[in-house]
Amino acid sequence: MINKSINKTPEAEMISKVRGMMDYMYPKIEEKAREIFVHENEEAMKIIKRKIDFRLAFHAWFLLKFEFPSEATAMEMADSFPMKFFNNNEKRMIKNFLNYKESLFEILKISKDMKNYKIKDLLDKRTYLIKTFDLPAKFSKGQLIKTMIIKNMEGNYFFYGAVQSFNIKNKTEFINEMLREIKLENIIKKKKKEGVIEWKFNKEQTSKKETSQ
Repeated sequence: MINKSINKTPEAEMISKVRGMMDYMYPKIEEKAREIFVHENEEAMKIIKRKIDFRLAFHAWFLLKFEFPSEATAMEMADSFPMKFFNNNEKRMIKNFLNYKESLFEILKISKDMKNYKIKDLLDKRTYLIKTFDLPAKFSKGQLIKTMIIKNMEGNYFFYGAVQSFNIKNKTEFINEMLREIKLENIIKKKKKEGVIEWKFNKEQTSKKETSQ
């Protein structure tokens, strides 16, 4: 299921500005990226039932994982943009998005109103309090979920994109396999963050150069 709380936060306006900037630089890029998203995220497609759910899952991937011709993601380019297009609060939000955590979590506790979730990252054993507004899924204590979490301006965390839940019999084997995949994904993510983005406004494009060792 997908969390819709992002639509009711200050982050929504920032996201809109980043998307607008990318559309200006790469006209109609989202239309092309949607086809790639569907092809590369077959598992996510299985849990997406509504158009709004697809849109939220796609935007999370489009902003944080999809690499543009510059070899950088949308949020990386927004973070490095040299002109005063984003205000200080928006720059802080962009940094928070770049520091997203995606992992396998166990739900430790759910508030009575089903809006607050205490979860544990099964990779590093850290716990997080997640605050939501209208999360449609009916999760339960002890359930395993793979999702992305991001810190907001108040220092709290929220689910972003798809929240995939699991009910499996061989829990230990499943967790070990999932954590191996996540460790590999983290290595790839760290490697992709290397390099410096150079802006060339006369050509309306950017390029990403590797940093010297």
